[in-house]
Amino acid sequence: MTSTDERFMSQTDELAGRVALVTGGARGIGRGIALKLAQAGADVVINYRERKDAAQEVVDWIRGMGRQALAVKADVCHEKQVRRMRDEISAQFGKLHIVVNNVGPFMIRPTLKMTTEEWRLMMDGNLTSAFIVARETVELMKRTEMGGSMIFIGSPNAERVGSQSESCAYSIAKTGVVILALTLARDLGGKGIRVNVINPGFIENDSMTPRMREWMPHEVPLGSIGTPANVAEAALFLASDRAQYVTGAVLNVHGGLWI
Repeated sequence: MTSTDERFMSQTDELAGRVALVTGGARGIGRGIALKLAQAGADVVINYRERKDAAQEVVDWIRGMGRQALAVKADVCHEKQVRRMRDEISAQFGKLHIVVNNVGPFMIRPTLKMTTEEWRLMMDGNLTSAFIVARETVELMKRTEMGGSMIFIGSPNAERVGSQSESCAYSIAKTGVVILALTLARDLGGKGIRVNVINPGFIENDSMTPRMREWMPHEVPLGSIGTPANVAEAALFLASDRAQYVTGAVLNVHGGLWI
């Protein structure tokens, strides 16, 4: 996490008056996106499943910017919990303009050695969760006059297998996320809701091993591992009016990985 001065510099009102939901917003890419949207003027709902302290920390940072923020515990794989989260957002804000479907567990396992439970974890955690959140929040998004932006976090794995052959289930799930997003882009365009995908590459996170930090940059034409801030900048663009004619796009934020 950056210093306090860096977090709060360059605040704008680009998203003023808008409410954003970021699933898995307590850490990593989700946290970076949540802070960036808040810096641009949005009020932000931080969804989390287990890390209450981390979620509350992000909420406190956002409130320190003068924005409203709310942490809501919900396992987005379960529709009842997502509906409860939606109702909390409705009660607090009455509207929702931006939804970032960020949750997505990752697993390396030889394909035919995966258990059925591991397979389902990849499918439910990445694809089913995104479907449930989209379905349960869309009516709240339709209430706004500004239109809405739904952003899905995909993966370059949706485009090719490459060296990631042991992440087959994850890749299949993320391919489904892309198809889901493109379908919703067509279905919701007439409702003023834009739907796009960001495919992050190797992004800095607390689960990276020293070995991963050593070899990953050599796979990337730009020669470095990305940061959550890199993904957050793309999310801000897609959430803002600068992308008002952008829907059904798949934006790669991966430094040229696998080209």
